[in-house]
Amino acid sequence: MAKRTLASTWRNIERLFEQHCRRSDDVKLDDLNDLLHKVNQTTVVEALATLLVNPYHGLEEATLRFALLPDRQPPPWKTSFSGEENRLYVNALGVFDFRRECEEAQDRLATPEARRSFHLYRYHAFMTELLKLPTHLMLFLLILEKVADVQDVSRVEKRGGDAEENEGRAYLHLLWAFKELEQFIHRNKGVDLRSEYGILWLESDWFVGR
Repeated sequence: MAKRTLASTWRNIERLFEQHCRRSDDVKLDDLNDLLHKVNQTTVVEALATLLVNPYHGLEEATLRFALLPDRQPPPWKTSFSGEENRLYVNALGVFDFRRECEEAQDRLATPEARRSFHLYRYHAFMTELLKLPTHLMLFLLILEKVADVQDVSRVEKRGGDAEENEGRAYLHLLWAFKELEQFIHRNKGVDLRSEYGILWLESDWFVGR
């Protein structure tokens, strides 16, 4: 049997998800659950943690696992972090949900309501650009977004030590994740992410976070 890699694993996850959607076949979710269970026993999850989670302060020893689907019910979140276990969980189906949300954001931009809130419009416009990414990079992005959430990169301190949340926290965490993904891809592949996929978004040039 060929050694399981992240690329081959993700292709199998996509295939099972597409078959489930095309045929409305919940048996494929059982197959997906079996696959995720097997992947969690391999070095694939260790590699994801090493590359995308462990480089960040306080997460040097954290582990990563794909969330299983008990009774064919995926968890209601895309990623989750357990401080008790020091483990980041990824809902593989949440990656495809995120892609669907990006498609919906693209549709919303064409509506008059979209321009009533600058922060919401900016967030939807950014998600529309992210729609250009392949799903395996969306997986990486969501892992990094959870890192941003755990590190609370959008948190700012007020005088007196009180904390205040930045407006558009979800956008800022996603933007930070994109910036980190850009650097990761350039460092490991020598590829400019925005040039490769035609992504037109410049705010990640100046967003640094904590």
